[in-house]
Amino acid sequence: MSLPRLLIVLISTLTAAPALAADHVTLSGKVVDDAGKPVDHATVLIYHAGVKQGYSTFCPSCYVDCGKRAITNLDGTFTIQGVDSDLLFQLLAVRDRFQPAFVNHVDPLAPIGPAAVLTPKTKTPLPSNMVRGHVVDDQGRPLRDAVVQPEGISTTTLPNGKPSKDEVSMYGTIKGLEPVAITDGKGDFEISHDKGALGMMLLFEARGFAPKLQALSTGVERTTVSVSQGAAVRGRLIDHGQPVAGAEIGLIARNRGGFGGHLTIIGNPYDEIRVGTQADGSFVLADVPSPVEWYVYAKMESVSQRGATEPVPCATRSAGEVVDVGDLHIQPGHRLRGQIVLSDGAKIPPGMRVTIASDRAFDSQTMLIQPDGSFAYAGLPTGAYEIFASVRGYRAANAIGKLSIDHDVDDFKLMLERDIQP
Repeated sequence: MSLPRLLIVLISTLTAAPALAADHVTLSGKVVDDAGKPVDHATVLIYHAGVKQGYSTFCPSCYVDCGKRAITNLDGTFTIQGVDSDLLFQLLAVRDRFQPAFVNHVDPLAPIGPAAVLTPKTKTPLPSNMVRGHVVDDQGRPLRDAVVQPEGISTTTLPNGKPSKDEVSMYGTIKGLEPVAITDGKGDFEISHDKGALGMMLLFEARGFAPKLQALSTGVERTTVSVSQGAAVRGRLIDHGQPVAGAEIGLIARNRGGFGGHLTIIGNPYDEIRVGTQADGSFVLADVPSPVEWYVYAKMESVSQRGATEPVPCATRSAGEVVDVGDLHIQPGHRLRGQIVLSDGAKIPPGMRVTIASDRAFDSQTMLIQPDGSFAYAGLPTGAYEIFASVRGYRAANAIGKLSIDHDVDDFKLMLERDIQP
């Protein structure tokens, strides 16, 4: 007897989201089967995002909301808090024994969103195509609902499909690779690639535990992966001696690194950890990996009207440790005014955007470019930045604009050339 298909019905409601911005909403929905019965323990997460209007080249997985997730209750409902109402989302729904399914172009302000269909897995992949794992805590107890996300694969097939004599490591979005898996009640999971692979680099995330990166080989054996209790980083955000509530705090590794050949880890390529400040300005960033050196900072977009904070270095040394960074003080930030200039003298079309990104903190601000090409940022901490503009049909004349800011700048210009496709 075949398993029923699952439907995700998405419903959005505008609420006062906790502490971030007035244009953030709550995305709610319900997962049911094709008979209309609610389905519990399905996982729904925000996979990608993009702007509703205009054009942007910002990484679709780099928006703040990406990675937010919820598990359906007994009645099949889920809620994802504090999403940006100006974005469109791609949601990913996962349930054991079913194929992962995407829901595209989800508008959080729409009264009822589209439905997604989860179809049962009817075919078992070959052992050479699949990683089989078992996730446990540091006491050896199996963990249910741990999220397992592939970061890359090792294979003997080149990206163009031709065979390779040497092992090839590929990272990012890979065609034919399942995007995520969720552990079942036994802590077990499987992830497959339709072309076959030697192994996979996987990111393991379980509630109450630190994220873990580990490479696993494909084959019939089920590998046990143990995750440990995370450390915590706490502090308080202060502006002129007064606590700041409702701001967003970020934490990123000082040596972010990346991935290399043969599924090796370079540095600490963990995602940014974010949390909001409480009424007394306090914050606690939980489930932090160790041993790692970090920067902690107030996110620019959440405090730019007040000023800026310098990234504060700290380090987690062991599991369960609590690191107190003390008070983060908001200081006057710097101003950057500039203009995007098109080499052919054309005006900037509506809906085009410019982004400024910090070299130290994993932090950025994005805004619309005015018709005359002008833009202005406030509340920038001292440091090095990259600026890139997203104007359809144009590219930067000299790659990405780079500058170091330690004072107000009022005359920055970035030239874009017409992008002529061959």
